[in-house]
Amino acid sequence: MSRRPGRISLTAALSSTPAAAGRRRPAVAAARSWRMALQHMVERGGTIALPSPLPRPSLEAQLEAAIRTPPVARLTRRALLVLGLTLLPLGGWATMTTIEQAVLGNGQMIPEGKRKTVTLLEPGILRRLLVKEGSLVEAGQPLVQLDVTQAEALADQARAAVWSGRARIARLRAEQADQRALDFPVELRQAAAADPAIDVFLKAEQAFFAARWSNYDSQVAVGEKQIIQFREQAAGARAQREGAEQQVRSTRDQIAGLARLLAQGFASRFTVLELQRQEASFTAVAGASAAQEKQYQQAMLQGEQQLTTLRFTRLSDIANDLQTTEAAVASAVQQLRAAQDVLTRRELLAPEAGRVTNIQMFTPGSSIAGGQPILDLVPAADRLVVEGQVLPSDIEQVAVGQKANLRLTAYRMRELPVLSGRVTLVAPDITTQQSGNQYYTIRAELEPDALQHFPEVKLFAGMPVEIYVLGEKRTPISYFWTPIRHAARRAFRD
Repeated sequence: MSRRPGRISLTAALSSTPAAAGRRRPAVAAARSWRMALQHMVERGGTIALPSPLPRPSLEAQLEAAIRTPPVARLTRRALLVLGLTLLPLGGWATMTTIEQAVLGNGQMIPEGKRKTVTLLEPGILRRLLVKEGSLVEAGQPLVQLDVTQAEALADQARAAVWSGRARIARLRAEQADQRALDFPVELRQAAAADPAIDVFLKAEQAFFAARWSNYDSQVAVGEKQIIQFREQAAGARAQREGAEQQVRSTRDQIAGLARLLAQGFASRFTVLELQRQEASFTAVAGASAAQEKQYQQAMLQGEQQLTTLRFTRLSDIANDLQTTEAAVASAVQQLRAAQDVLTRRELLAPEAGRVTNIQMFTPGSSIAGGQPILDLVPAADRLVVEGQVLPSDIEQVAVGQKANLRLTAYRMRELPVLSGRVTLVAPDITTQQSGNQYYTIRAELEPDALQHFPEVKLFAGMPVEIYVLGEKRTPISYFWTPIRHAARRAFRD
């Protein structure tokens, strides 16, 4: 086939570019398809026309024009370009951006001082309930009226025991001081003038005082009379003894004189014997009188001892009665104070301003045990704080002073405010519920300016809150890489 200037055989052109074909290996199939189509055209026409050689394009340009880039390569380049443009910003964001870690907990708004539970110190009977559920009360406002009939009876009984005991103490002290006149203290006289019942106690003690002295005086008089009798009898026995002893001495003198005369023959022996008999009789009388004298003296000493014992017993009884009475009066005073305290609390008053809730006693006449809760009072003046619960696995990431975001879930999601706060309390020990669930109690307070940007937000006790305790800052790539690193570390350790 003849060649014209500016024309080249397509077969020769395609076969003379092995280097170009080697650079386009991914498009071999497409090139072969084009070659077969062009060869078919050449066989029908013989040659194909090329552009004018002025300026004549290079062989590479001709080949580029003859064999265009296949669509697959172009899509691959575009895909790689898009992937690179996507991963590069994403990688920069993942390595340079920091995300703050947070521990999630659920809680509610509570008063800082918590709700107050109103109870009774001692058992009582409900007379009337003066408030309703949700009522707002002021400090000192009556909440409950109690039936104080029993307390009034106890107070009257204790009051009577106190005044009667004081009157008895005054009488015993006067007896202890051996006073013959009972003069009650001014306090007792004034109380007796104001209360006839107390005057009855004083008159009774006055009469008892006189009766006790009369009884004691009579016992002393009997004892003293017996002592006098024994003393007189002892004196008589002494005189008799002394007379008998005198007779013995006189008789002995007579016997001595007659004995000399009898020796000279001037006296009768019968007379001497008679005098000796009289001497023995007088000696016996003197001995008997001496024995009687000692008996009377012993009886007199016993009588005096009995009087001493009587006085000691009296003083001992007075001291014991005084001690017992003083103890009884002290106990009665305490009972009176307790009864008066119950009477002063016949109306249970609100300890502070707040809202009434959780009323447990409604029926008049109901018996209320000591310490039994009657109702709760949510303080109105206390600042509201958030009390929440966190899992034990997260407690290591929570500490006092950490910042926290507080989300009030009671508001609609679109208007859900997030308030800034700070952790103020972390429970030192875990809490276990009856269901077996365990948690740690934390408490957070709002920042002073937390509500400035949310004037429409109103806080109430019991409002549910989601707590996000903010922790350390981490990059997104660390969230992806840290689990892999930990897994690899555990794998190498195993």
